[in-house]
Amino acid sequence: MKIELEASQTLSLERKIRMHEAREAIIDRLARDLPTNIDLERFLNVVVSEIGRMLEADRCDVLQLVEGKELRISHEWRKDDTIPSSQGTTIPVDPKKLGERFDITQPIRINDTANHKDPTLKFFTKALETRSLLILPIMLSGNVLGLLGLHDTKKPREWLDEEVTFLQSIARQLAIGYQYTSLYVAQEHETRRTNALLEIANKLNSHSNFNEVSASVLERAITLVGADYSALGVLDQTGKRISLVSFKAAEGIKPSRVLKLVEQHGKSLNIDTFPAISDMLREGKSVQLNDSQLPFAIRLIFNTQLGGKAALVTPVRVGGQVFGLLGFVWSTEKTFEDHDTALVEGIADQIGTALERDQLSAEVMRLKTELSQKSSEIIGQAPSIRRSIELALTVADANTTVLIQGESGTGKELLANLIHFSSGRENKPYIKINCGAIPETLLESELFGHEKGAFTDARAQRRGRFEEADGGTLFLDEIGEMPLQAQVKLLRVLQDGEFTRVGGSDVIKSDVRVLAASNVDLEQAIEEGKFRLDLYYRLSVFPITLPSMRERIEDIHPLVFHFLERYKEKTGRFVSGISKDALRALVNYEWPGNVRELENAIERAVIIASGRQIELDDLPETISKRSLEAAMQVRHERAKASGEGRSIGLQIELPASMDEIEKLVIDATLDYTEGDKSRASRLLNIGRKTLYRKLEQMDNGDG
Repeated sequence: MKIELEASQTLSLERKIRMHEAREAIIDRLARDLPTNIDLERFLNVVVSEIGRMLEADRCDVLQLVEGKELRISHEWRKDDTIPSSQGTTIPVDPKKLGERFDITQPIRINDTANHKDPTLKFFTKALETRSLLILPIMLSGNVLGLLGLHDTKKPREWLDEEVTFLQSIARQLAIGYQYTSLYVAQEHETRRTNALLEIANKLNSHSNFNEVSASVLERAITLVGADYSALGVLDQTGKRISLVSFKAAEGIKPSRVLKLVEQHGKSLNIDTFPAISDMLREGKSVQLNDSQLPFAIRLIFNTQLGGKAALVTPVRVGGQVFGLLGFVWSTEKTFEDHDTALVEGIADQIGTALERDQLSAEVMRLKTELSQKSSEIIGQAPSIRRSIELALTVADANTTVLIQGESGTGKELLANLIHFSSGRENKPYIKINCGAIPETLLESELFGHEKGAFTDARAQRRGRFEEADGGTLFLDEIGEMPLQAQVKLLRVLQDGEFTRVGGSDVIKSDVRVLAASNVDLEQAIEEGKFRLDLYYRLSVFPITLPSMRERIEDIHPLVFHFLERYKEKTGRFVSGISKDALRALVNYEWPGNVRELENAIERAVIIASGRQIELDDLPETISKRSLEAAMQVRHERAKASGEGRSIGLQIELPASMDEIEKLVIDATLDYTEGDKSRASRLLNIGRKTLYRKLEQMDNGDG
């Protein structure tokens, strides 16, 4: 009896996004490494560590099937040194007996190994000191190459469906790594072919438009395999029609008959009327065609309509399912070698990876949009923050460049998110880059890309952020930290919408909306010669300034309870509220780190709170200590005043209005503190912002 998948719950939206992005990162890492150096050992070590950390497992490992006789743990990551190591462990297996007990071609999910009585499983889990187990097959062309395993060693764990799906996609990328390693080792004499294949992999895994890049890939592949022409067809959602995505002919070849045939069928075929195509899609195997081996009737059609004497067609897979067909046609007889088929299948696999990446990117964008709808609203009712939000929503639908200014932690990135997801570009790429976090020598390459050989480490062509953001939005955070050389090139992009890669000469056009943010005074930076005046004018077409926390004291209450709810859910701690003393301390604090500092303070307080509410002692020491010092100062001043026979009292000549009384109280308190408004606000038990507003009203005669 074979082990079946156990039922599961679902992941949170945020966790889904992290897993999708992690999957894209692993795909991109594979794509980056393949063109330069196939190092499967390094790649596998990176993958098991990233997966282990992402899924918060005790151990993550790769088990290689050696000659079909034994499983050997070849790569391993452990959470810490207390987790027992199993690397190098060899488990003898009998494939026939193993297949009777476990279907290793499918995921095996065991939430609690203690509940299973299978002796083979008991031996396996005991040897690995495993209490909870999730195993995914690493498969290539229907054959199991190895297994990807996650273990919890101390207690049972429920493995979620989304986690299984995530690991299945990672296993497919590992299989691709195995495949290319095999190709590289087996075909060293075919250096030109291998290099070209890796070039294709790099091209396909760029973030270009798929239709455009696939046409370029077919053109390169034709030269590589020596075919007369090539075509890529993709199934529609019904699975009943296959549509032509790309078609390319070799230089000097005029496939007029083929193009006429394509035109007749409107670039789409009903596969039910072509049994051979249906069979290829159903079986998922490459097909070799040679003129001499075909029946006369089929040979006649092959010669007259397709102009071919040999063909090689291979399936394109996405997510383990056949998604389309890649075909090459030769006008002369050809003897197909194993490496010919392997090479074409490798190209098809890379096309499938690119298609899957596009699907993943679309899914990530969808999830992010969904998440933004839940969390994009900036918390706050202060007039200053509401004005900033209104300006952001007003400019959202325009293509105007926006400059967002404000102190660190005021929410500049959040406001940029609001602009993008409220614009007509919300379903297009949204690329973010922190100009202050990238070394000056690399920033220009990061923004605009580079050509192969442009500098020492430029081993392959690389697209920059402006190319990746084409059609969408580019958010340049900490723009004030951008070096002057990069500023010149940025100005050209903003003016003309075009640029060149580092080391390149080709002019590239890009339709990108730029949002910029800075926490430094750009006007001062201009005076100091650190920022270009012309660039400042280009960026500040529509400036928005975010207020500091000190300017929106009335928003502390709603922000506190917003963050309290967020981190209650995130940490699972039952913290229902906050004490008056703690809240008063938060209100009276200066907040140099603004909203970000407030969020960090609440997260910390939720974690360490021992009771059902946040107390003063649960806040960071800088906040609680300052509050206690202020209270002591007030008591000291009152005691001092009492000892000197005076008090902080008032002689008010009645009758007087409440406004007059309030004015007299404020004036007297400021007189007592010798004009110190911070001390006055503490003595009056009101926020500084409130005090400033009342003073302004008094000066204007409104109160």
